[in-house]
Amino acid sequence: MLLSAVPAIAADQQSAIQHGRQLAQACAACHGIDGNTANPALYPNLAGQAPAYLELQLANFKSGERPNPIMKGFAASLKDSDMHDLSVYFGAQAVKAQPSSNHELEEKGKRIFTKGSAAGAPACASCHGAEGHGQAAFPRIASQPAGYTLKQLHVYRDAPKFNNPLATVMKGVAVKLSEDEMKSVSAYIATVP
Repeated sequence: MLLSAVPAIAADQQSAIQHGRQLAQACAACHGIDGNTANPALYPNLAGQAPAYLELQLANFKSGERPNPIMKGFAASLKDSDMHDLSVYFGAQAVKAQPSSNHELEEKGKRIFTKGSAAGAPACASCHGAEGHGQAAFPRIASQPAGYTLKQLHVYRDAPKFNNPLATVMKGVAVKLSEDEMKSVSAYIATVP
């Protein structure tokens, strides 16, 4: 009985990917059709991200829990099944790491990623995994554009509070990173495949 379910699961996965590819046309201008952004200063890569994480973010944009007027507009018309299919599609795409641009800065960032900051921020790897590929409820951060990651670290640091417990954890991390440390770890993360 279990073996007969395997082809059905594979067919459902392929159907979700095909439908997600169609829906992704609306995402391409910012995130790239394959989930690798064309504008790394502003937008994240979605390729290779955990589908459950992407689906949750779309739901949060739609509800307004994660405030972003542009994404709220896109998510508003999506049904739950659309969010699922988009997430499965982007999660199945190959991620492209950014080329190295400043080896010294990236090496400093690698130390923060693996060991934490001087002010007591934990190592990024402790939540996001040794390679930054995500684990449990924590998203993939490997290969995220440096400009986008730096912008998000500023949001976590500067926002007064969050409703989401994981965002609250990130706020606790970001307030323990100096501006130079944020730039360094963002530069390193961008180069990790």
